[in-house]
Amino acid sequence: MTGSKALVSQALSMLQENIERTGDPLGFRHAYWTEWASGLGLPHGGPQVLLTARMYQMLPYLTQTTAMVEKFKPLVASRSMRKLVAAGSRLAGEMIVRRRAEANAAELKTRCDHILQGIVAALASAGIHPGYLYEDEPYSGALLYDLGLEGIALHAQKVYRQLKDSGVREVITVDPHTTYMLRTIYPQFIEPFELQVTHYLDLLATHDMAASQTNMEKLPTSFVVHDSCVMARHLMISKPLRTVVDGLHLSCKEPENTGNCTACCGGPIEYAFGELSEKISEIRIAELAAVEKNVLVACPICLVNLGKHQVEAGPNVYDIGESLYSAYVGERV
Repeated sequence: MTGSKALVSQALSMLQENIERTGDPLGFRHAYWTEWASGLGLPHGGPQVLLTARMYQMLPYLTQTTAMVEKFKPLVASRSMRKLVAAGSRLAGEMIVRRRAEANAAELKTRCDHILQGIVAALASAGIHPGYLYEDEPYSGALLYDLGLEGIALHAQKVYRQLKDSGVREVITVDPHTTYMLRTIYPQFIEPFELQVTHYLDLLATHDMAASQTNMEKLPTSFVVHDSCVMARHLMISKPLRTVVDGLHLSCKEPENTGNCTACCGGPIEYAFGELSEKISEIRIAELAAVEKNVLVACPICLVNLGKHQVEAGPNVYDIGESLYSAYVGERV
């Protein structure tokens, strides 16, 4: 038990140190978060930018980091071993995690790339063409806040200054956690807060979804919707997802716990408390699978936490961005 607590503490400390040192939870030197945009020709910056905040892009690496934390738990009873793990993480962490992700999470990386590409394609069909900051895109600090770590005020101020100095006036966010950070948490530390923050589903819900009917035939025709806790409870955004699904002429079913009464997927505590996260996600995926085998989410944390049960429980978990990719780019999800 002592070793387990020590490893959790080490994992949280390392995450906080990475953000303080590099601005990124992974602490990678390589700008892994820009690879999805290769070949899209998105303009660099501008007054309106798509802010991915690296959330989808980091999923393949976070899943491997979480797996490594669980693997090392039996080895950290001694202080000397904890020091060795910490030193090894700092010296070879990026290389090890990247290699594990390439070997074990290549499919997840491709899916996450497609999610972002689908969002861009859907926005373009609605006449919305945001820029992108590429290597200069900041991380929102969502994990600092969600895990109760220190430094969120300083990080928020740094990110805000970076966006303003880049000439950004509006950010289009792609995930609930970043949206909540910028809409609700940042203004607590920054006054005046002069950025417009718009979730992409809010934009798409006001436009006709003119997708190719040929492409649409490749999609699942029916989904059960899982609402992100942050999206539904804190941001009060649940209708736009359903409006977009309806606009794509797909069937949308509701589970017992839905909307602002949604049940948790088990995240984002999976990084430090894997066993608890696992139990929570098992309960939720069973509830969803009882309604429909195709589960639809609009959050990277929900995607990875519910998706890890696909083999055991039988459901298929999709992000709405994958549906948009199928509809507007033309490949099967």
